[in-house]
Amino acid sequence: MEPAPSSWVDLFNAALRRAARAGARGSRTRAETVKRVEAARVKAAADYVSEKLKRVALSMPFLDSLHPFYRELVSTMVDEDRYRVCLSRLYSVSKIVKRVARESLSAIAASSDAKSAARARRAFMGRLRSILEDLDECLRLVRAWQVEIAKLPSIDPYALSIVIAGAPNVGKSSLLRAISRAKPEVRPYPFTTMNVIVGHLELAGQKVQAVDTPGLLDRPLSEKGLVERRAIAALKHLRGVTVFIFDPTTTCGFPLDYQLAVYGSVRELLGENPIIPVANKVDATKPEQASELVKALGRESRNLVFISALYSVNVDYLLGCIEKTLFSHASS
Repeated sequence: MEPAPSSWVDLFNAALRRAARAGARGSRTRAETVKRVEAARVKAAADYVSEKLKRVALSMPFLDSLHPFYRELVSTMVDEDRYRVCLSRLYSVSKIVKRVARESLSAIAASSDAKSAARARRAFMGRLRSILEDLDECLRLVRAWQVEIAKLPSIDPYALSIVIAGAPNVGKSSLLRAISRAKPEVRPYPFTTMNVIVGHLELAGQKVQAVDTPGLLDRPLSEKGLVERRAIAALKHLRGVTVFIFDPTTTCGFPLDYQLAVYGSVRELLGENPIIPVANKVDATKPEQASELVKALGRESRNLVFISALYSVNVDYLLGCIEKTLFSHASS
């Protein structure tokens, strides 16, 4: 994105500096030379402002062309109507500045002496100032939006994805490390105080990204604010499968009922997207704890996979289930 000026004053002052540099060349002793200098000042200021506004407007994301994942995230950051209006205004003003400059250049060319040429240049600068003052609110908004948009996580929404969910301390990070080829990358996630952690692996010859969601999909959605829920809802647009991890031992610090409530929220969020329930810490799970989870899941326990992410027990089998689900869902 082309950085937007933080205010109209910054943009206007930058235009004045360019005009001053353009006017520093040549002698001012003859009227024709003065006219050329004044014209150069107007052109330098107008070209800078017009091109700057145009680049800012065109470098901002076009909402309708965004992938739904990023569209939903951006919609939590901006008022879409204001966003469109402000970008349209920036682009329109870039053209208006050019038109006003042409009028001023004609006035300078038609001037009979140095004083009238200077007067035409000052009139242009006055009009430019007025135009930019009227644009100030949009400039400030666009700059604020750019700061927020720059925080968007670098997640490829077109790649096959594994989203890892579950209550805190159930072993999500351990599973991500167990299946990733390299050290996972930590990336900020908008409108939360948390980060997403992205790992990469290969399944059936295709690159797959695995996304751990600490602080995002680890509590019932009813415990989160509206904006945070909307930001989290964007995850449903990723193309792939969600692995939801349970800790039947409850050594994570959360009882099974709570973990099931989180699971229910995630299921509701994902809609028709596939989800694989996983029971972690099989090395420490008692038979009655495993039975309690199976009973609580009911029919969904048919897809339940028992693993130990820490000791890599049954992780390869889980990857096989993920691969089968990923590619069958992607082709449907």
